[in-house]
Amino acid sequence: MRLKNHVAIVTGSTMGIGLATAKELAKEGCNIVVNSRTKKNIEKASNEIQKLGAESIGIEADVSNSIEVRNLVKETMKKFGRIDILINNAGVIVYKDFKDTTKKEDDYVVDINLKGTLHCTKEVLPIMIKQKYGRIINISSGAGKTGIPGMSVYSATKFAIVGFTESIADELKKTGIKVYAICPGGVDTRMYTSTFGEKPSLKPLDIAKKILPLCMPDVKTKSGSSIEVYHKWV
Repeated sequence: MRLKNHVAIVTGSTMGIGLATAKELAKEGCNIVVNSRTKKNIEKASNEIQKLGAESIGIEADVSNSIEVRNLVKETMKKFGRIDILINNAGVIVYKDFKDTTKKEDDYVVDINLKGTLHCTKEVLPIMIKQKYGRIINISSGAGKTGIPGMSVYSATKFAIVGFTESIADELKKTGIKVYAICPGGVDTRMYTSTFGEKPSLKPLDIAKKILPLCMPDVKTKSGSSIEVYHKWV
């Protein structure tokens, strides 16, 4: 088990890419903090992870709320005493042309996708810097590489995540912390299918299998890299 005694916070981890990633980390011995905005499914996901032999706790927190994020990190440290991995996975989408979106909808997407990533990273960095070790994986999107009609605000946040990843990777290059962005194409998640009404061949587990190697102590991929995943990967 290559991640035995490591601790990971995975945001938005009760389903989809987040849950698949949490399970893959757990199989490698990593202790998992399950996170969601609501209590629904947190306990179920945490129990599923524990069945894989890992220790897991569930913490309710809205990543767009910096106070709740601070509590998420505080409770993680109280339980485990360290944070080795942060997976910034929580995300939402509003599928409309920009001229038709409301300010409330724009803020909703920006607050969860972008500010949520910033809040979580801001809170774990002092801990990881003190440890002289950390892995931060930010979930961007293929829409963070190429703008897509009807996804303008979503795309803007995902482009921003790629830029943020590159910037802080350089800032942290002497700290033992490595930062990456994953940019998947369409993935068979509830968010995707409810938005587009179809099931892509790419599954959450395919993305989780791309994320897992980046979390390893011996990862060789250059920090700051954005990894695109458009085809099913075995």
